[in-house]
Amino acid sequence: MANLVKIYEYLEEHKLEHVAKVQEFLRQPSISTENKGIRECAQLLKEYYRKIGCQEVELVETGGHPCIWAYYHAEAPKTLINYCMYDVQPVAGETWTHPPFEAKLVEKPPFKLVVMARGAYNSKGGYRMWLNALEAILAVEGKLPVNLMFTAEGEEELGSPHLAQFIHQYKERLRRADAVLNTGPSQQIDGSIRMAMGAKGIAEFELECSGHLWGRGPQEFDVHSSMKAITDSPIWRFIHALASLTSLDGNTIRIEGFYDRVRPPTEEDLELIGQLEKTFDPEVWRRTFKIDRWVDDLQGRELLMKFIYSPTLNIQGIYGGHIGAGSKTVLPHKVACTLDIRLVPDMTVDEVMVKLRAHLDKLGYTDILIRPLAGYPPAKVSHKTDIAQAVIQMYRKNGIEPQIWPISGGSWPMYLYCKDPLQLPYCSGGLGHGGNAHSPDEYLVIEGDGKVAGIVEAEKSYVDILYNYAHSEP
Repeated sequence: MANLVKIYEYLEEHKLEHVAKVQEFLRQPSISTENKGIRECAQLLKEYYRKIGCQEVELVETGGHPCIWAYYHAEAPKTLINYCMYDVQPVAGETWTHPPFEAKLVEKPPFKLVVMARGAYNSKGGYRMWLNALEAILAVEGKLPVNLMFTAEGEEELGSPHLAQFIHQYKERLRRADAVLNTGPSQQIDGSIRMAMGAKGIAEFELECSGHLWGRGPQEFDVHSSMKAITDSPIWRFIHALASLTSLDGNTIRIEGFYDRVRPPTEEDLELIGQLEKTFDPEVWRRTFKIDRWVDDLQGRELLMKFIYSPTLNIQGIYGGHIGAGSKTVLPHKVACTLDIRLVPDMTVDEVMVKLRAHLDKLGYTDILIRPLAGYPPAKVSHKTDIAQAVIQMYRKNGIEPQIWPISGGSWPMYLYCKDPLQLPYCSGGLGHGGNAHSPDEYLVIEGDGKVAGIVEAEKSYVDILYNYAHSEP
């Protein structure tokens, strides 16, 4: 049996070293949309896998940013797949208290010490803590309790357009695994745990309206705004087209047949919703996201059902003409926007894109261009599997009864692991807390506050999950 006490002591004794390793990973930029530091970060991650003794470590070229395959063979009876995204969101146009790639240790009330950096929470900070935990096990025990297959991508923030190519390349190896485990800081700011057993799918795309494609308005360049008296405007046409996609409040999607394939909740889902009603506190989200009121002032069960089971249509940004400070009197010749659709079971990317095209064509907007960017379907698993129970057991050991959600509001390419071609059970978890993902002053807690775990307690939780699973009955 493993000496968990000695592993815990090792983590405590090497706290400063482990914090420094988190900072090192965060100081390496890896902005996938700008191809900034991506290959350098991939090389750094390769070195991390080598240092924990992986017998195989390969940089795998794709049609985009590289993936990484690594394998640690412990001669153990069980094998886990571990997923990693090493890319992060851009920081341009954001105002940070400290430079986003400095990874500075600062106070952020109510926490005495956090590391502030892009990727601190989503998701490089927590991933380096996971590697720290593996190093601690190896230092004390000499080997890990399970075999590990590491699959890392650098395009999650782009919609994972080449992850399927990578998974297909290694699918025969990956099929030998027993389950998929993701680890990361999963506590909310009050210390509670929201444990999602699924992820929505996503379709990301651009819409573009131009005088050239429309055959009206400026054809090649922006013109003086005085010409509006006798010239059609692609931007006004675009605004009306966008407005047709939803109700006036923007909360009901008006594309014909859009909701037709939305799957109703299962009996297991409804049991989980019943438990969530007793523990879910929307005030935590209000404080975290600085949102005062929800759609239609929903509360309780209705709020949960809306969040979990509703597909969404969101405008990420609109760009065209003069978007800088001050005035520039032009009539733009082109306008575009980026949108995303969150998909719930059993919706598909192809289906919603066909319906979007039909909607625009029916209203006469045949000239508006749809430019697909990335997308993948939703996925969902049971919380009754061995890997999920290993995570739940860890939470209960720490006095936490997790909120188990049937599906999260966000998206990641879980389908490649839990549906074809692998069809494996999956779970994600771990103590610790971070915040401001995709926002300025993103952070990861280093010193906890009694409710939220700090780095040492978070790394101990990863150790517990591995040994819980390794010792579970097959």
